[in-house]
Amino acid sequence: MLAALVLGLGVPTLAMAQLGPTNIPAPLTQTEESDDAAPVEDEGGLSTLQLVLIFGAAIGVIAGIGWLIMRDARHAAPAAARAARAADAASGGTGGKGKSKSAREREREKARQRKKAKAARDQRKRNRPR
Repeated sequence: MLAALVLGLGVPTLAMAQLGPTNIPAPLTQTEESDDAAPVEDEGGLSTLQLVLIFGAAIGVIAGIGWLIMRDARHAAPAAARAARAADAASGGTGGKGKSKSAREREREKARQRKKAKAARDQRKRNRPR
């Protein structure tokens, strides 16, 4: 076991010895600077006006996307729900909370919901890919 440990530690040193001095990078060379070259003015970066325009355009794009999303969400909402909310807001109601419905009204509403759910299931069945 000791022999395996000694051999295991010896392998990396042998591998490094095989590489030799070819792994050393060449020394850097100095370039000669000529005096007749005109100094270059570095205008690095964007001007303040350019930065303002870029950020303003980015904010405008984000605001436009948000406006489109909100507009689409309002149009996609069911008309009946919008009308009910508008009527409730106009009358100063509590959004349907606190109003007690008679047992008959609750039964009719549940039957309507079951009928609507069944129609939706049937429609999904008809539209399945075959």
